[in-house]
Amino acid sequence: MRILIAEDDPISRRLLEVTLGKWGYEVMSCPDGESAWAMLQQPGAPSLAILDWMMPGMDGLQVCREVRQMMTEPYTYMLLLPAKSQKADIIAGLEAGADDYLTKPFDASELRMRLRAGRRILDLQAELIFVREELRTQATHDSLTRLLNRAATCDILQRELERAEREQLPLSIILADIDFFKRINDTYQI
Repeated sequence: MRILIAEDDPISRRLLEVTLGKWGYEVMSCPDGESAWAMLQQPGAPSLAILDWMMPGMDGLQVCREVRQMMTEPYTYMLLLPAKSQKADIIAGLEAGADDYLTKPFDASELRMRLRAGRRILDLQAELIFVREELRTQATHDSLTRLLNRAATCDILQRELERAEREQLPLSIILADIDFFKRINDTYQI
């Protein structure tokens, strides 16, 4: 699994890169919030991110807010890893959209378990997306032909009629009928 590290301190960044690499993560890293934000907007962006709070330019909280405003799928799990340990700081970090908060200096075992929990959440979210798409397909497609069913076809036709009227464009519709299709349905009990 790919993970992004946004840390302005080169020693801390390197320590995280080595540690996460040993744990089997494919690590991407950057020294500031703007680079992190840019990387998280790319197609195929890492779904896990470890962000420092205090970075030049855009800080970790701003990155969290920007990512949460995007609300894209798949979900990005963000762990803030700052030196700030006051309760108010933790609350501010979580309110900004971070999923977890761990202070420096961090315990490697604790970081590993928190990342494992993040991976479980990401796996569950991926499973939910898959099931949702399967249900959407079942609701809109014929089980035998895998073509759009009557309700889905009518919805699309209605939208196209409205679009044609709005844009004052002609619209053509072709209807095909399959002879003895009922017999096929009855034979396969669909």
